[in-house]
Amino acid sequence: MKAVLFDMDGVLVDVSLSYRLTIKKVVERLGSYEISFSQIQEYKNKGGFNNDWDLTRAILWDRGKRVSREEVVEIFQEIYLGKNFDGLIRNEKWLLDSKYLEKLKRKYPLGMVTGRPQREVSYVLKRFDKQNYFSAVVAMEDFPPHKSKPHPWGIRKALEILDSESCWYLGDTRDDMEAAWRAGVVPIGVVSCGPESEELEGVLRRYGAARILKNINNIEEVLE
Repeated sequence: MKAVLFDMDGVLVDVSLSYRLTIKKVVERLGSYEISFSQIQEYKNKGGFNNDWDLTRAILWDRGKRVSREEVVEIFQEIYLGKNFDGLIRNEKWLLDSKYLEKLKRKYPLGMVTGRPQREVSYVLKRFDKQNYFSAVVAMEDFPPHKSKPHPWGIRKALEILDSESCWYLGDTRDDMEAAWRAGVVPIGVVSCGPESEELEGVLRRYGAARILKNINNIEEVLE
């Protein structure tokens, strides 16, 4: 049976005031200069930055601030997670309505392939009471070295867990689209409304998106 696989950030969860804001705050704290959300999106559009720790460090290095990955991770997690999940992670909102998730679960095996650490994935699924919808969850710690997106390993692993031969993969970055077509599955680009949405749509199409979805709650329109 064909499965439906999701990226988490920007697809199932609104991270504009969590991960994206954390990137901005870390850059401004360590680099002592401001960066816009549009500039952060430009880095995402380049590809190769599935991990936001690495993206943040790359922004700093490009501006002459030579910081270690360990320093970036420490400050990033301090801002994003807080002391006990009371940081910017609390700003996140779940995007896909439960009634559509219920309907999808009755028709397809559901899974998730994300670059988030497993601890954060588990927290979000539990917080929004969505932990019982996804039969396969491939998170950061599951990926072998050098096989995170855009490598197709994560998608292939989720298909193996679900015992499915094919799927739709919904993502919001160039790396998501590339991982999907390299895995031989159907890439669906998810673009939320915003000032960079038109440019992002073009990037997703150039890197293989078979369809573009502007509202995750209209997901049935692209599963054909």
